[in-house]
Amino acid sequence: GSFTLQVTVTGTNTAITWPTSVYWNNDAGQTAPTLTDSRTHLFMFVTSNGGSTYRGAALVDYTT
Repeated sequence: GSFTLQVTVTGTNTAITWPTSVYWNNDAGQTAPTLTDSRTHLFMFVTSNGGSTYRGAALVDYTT
């Protein structure tokens, strides 16, 4: 299964605490992307084991 999540940040210093079952596609130790204030971010998630783990990817910093 898969889904896309759109997040529009309207506050300052906004952070999302993702479950530990989400694995991110980066070289920074599987850390989630940093959110930018006053921007829209798209997060895509895919699971191949019924939701035990997810692979996450992000397209960040769209202007609102």
